[in-house]
Amino acid sequence: MESNPFDRRTRGWYTVSVDTLKGILVLAVLLLVAGIGWTYYLRWSNIGLEREAAVLLEEVRGLLDRASQEHPEGAFGEEHRKARRDYEEARVDVQVGEFKAAVEKGRRSRALLLAILDAGSTRAAGEAQFIAVQGGVDYRRGERGDWEEARGRVVLQSGDYVKTADNGSAEIVFLDGTLYTVRPNTLFLVTRKQAGAGASEQAIRMEYGWVNLNTAQRGGRVETPRAEARVARETEAVVSFDRETATGRFAAFRGSLEVEAPSGLVRKVEALEQVTQAGDLLSSPRPIPKAPLVLRPTENYETTLDAAKSLVLSWEPVAGAARYALQVSRNRLFVDNLIDVPARTKAEATLGLRGEGTFEWRVAATTRDGLQGPWSTPRTFRVLAARSAGEQGDKTPPMLELDQVQAYGNIFIVSGRTEAGAVMHLNGEPVAVAANGTFTKTLQLASEGWSFLDLRAVDASGNESKLRHRVFVETF
Repeated sequence: MESNPFDRRTRGWYTVSVDTLKGILVLAVLLLVAGIGWTYYLRWSNIGLEREAAVLLEEVRGLLDRASQEHPEGAFGEEHRKARRDYEEARVDVQVGEFKAAVEKGRRSRALLLAILDAGSTRAAGEAQFIAVQGGVDYRRGERGDWEEARGRVVLQSGDYVKTADNGSAEIVFLDGTLYTVRPNTLFLVTRKQAGAGASEQAIRMEYGWVNLNTAQRGGRVETPRAEARVARETEAVVSFDRETATGRFAAFRGSLEVEAPSGLVRKVEALEQVTQAGDLLSSPRPIPKAPLVLRPTENYETTLDAAKSLVLSWEPVAGAARYALQVSRNRLFVDNLIDVPARTKAEATLGLRGEGTFEWRVAATTRDGLQGPWSTPRTFRVLAARSAGEQGDKTPPMLELDQVQAYGNIFIVSGRTEAGAVMHLNGEPVAVAANGTFTKTLQLASEGWSFLDLRAVDASGNESKLRHRVFVETF
C-alpha cells in the first residue's frame, strides 16, 4: 500500500510550522510597533528637552544681561566668565542637537548667576557676608569710609576692611562657601588674588590678628605682611600674624596649604602640621597634636542648681600633649570666656556651678614646645534654676520661626528665632542660639535637586518644636 504523503505525521509537522510562522509574524509586528513607539517617544522626549533648553537659555541670557549691568567689573569676574562659558557651550549643544547637555550647562549657568545676583541684592558686588557677630566688630567701606558696627547679613565688598576688638569675633561666609572665623584683635582687607589664566579668587589681606578658615569646593588665600598662604579646597586652617614680633603661624587641621615667603621659599603644610614665620624665614613643617575626644558630659547635658554643685568635664588624653587649653563660654564664638585656661596638665576639670544658663566648652592639646592643635568640637551643657518640690514645669513647646533662607549654590544660610535658651539643631547639626533667641546657621547640602531643612528646638523643660522647609539645591 502506498504511503500517503499527507499522513498524520506530515500534517502535524505542517500544522506546527503554521503556528510558528504565525507567532513569528505576531512577534515581528509587536517589535515593529514597539520600535515605532520608542522612536516617537525619543522624538517626543527630545522635543521636550529642546523646548526646555530654549526656555532655559533665554532665561540665562536675561540673567547675564542683568548681572553685567549690576556687576560690570570687579568682584564676580571669574563667576561671570564661567556662567557665560556654560551659556555659550549650551548654545552650541543646541545647534548640534545635544539638548540634554545643553540643559545641564544651562542649569549650571543659571544657578551661578542667581547666586551672584542674590549675594549682591543687598549691596552690589558683594564678596562675603557676616553671619554671626559677637562683641566689638566693625567694618569700613574702602580706604576713606567710616567705621561702622558689623551685624548679621551685612555684605562685604572687595576693598572693605574688617576689624575686631579684644572682645570681638565674627563668622563671615564668602560667595565660594569659604567660612572665616575672625578672632579678637584682628584687622584684614577683603580682596582678590590672581589665580592664573586670567582668573582670580577671593582672598583676604591680614594686617594683624588671627583667622580660622574652612574652604569648600574652592581654595582660599590669606596674605600677611610677611607671607602668603594658599589654602587648598576642603581644608580647615589657621593663619595668624603678630605685628609686635612680626611673626606668623600657619597650620592645617584638615586638608593642606602652601606658605610662601617674600624670598620665594615655599613650605607645604599637610594635615596636623604647622609652619612658623619669623622675618623672611619659614620653619620646616612640624607636627601638632590632634583634637581631643570629649568624654563627658554628653552633648546638651542638663542639671539644676539644687541637684549638683559641680560638673566634671573630661576628655581622652592626646598622644604627644603636655598640656591642655580649656575654654568655657556663654557664646559659640568663645569671646569674653568665663574660663580660659591655657595649661591644664590633667585630662579633666571640675567646674563649680554658681548660676543658671547655657554654656559652651571646648579643649585643645598643646605640645611641650607650645604647639597647639585644633579645638575639640564644642559641647553644650545647661544649668537650670532650682525647682521647688512638686513643681510640674513648663509644658508649652518653644516658638520656632524661620525668617530667611539664603542660597549660594549648595550653601544655605538659615536665620530664624526660637525661645531663648532652647537647644537647636538643623539637619542634625547643632545651632547656636543667641541670648534673644535668634539664630543663624550655615549648612552645605550635598545632593542636587529638592531637599529639606529640618529644624528642631527643645526648651529647658524638654518641650520640642519641629519645622521643615523645602529647598532646591543647585550645584555650580
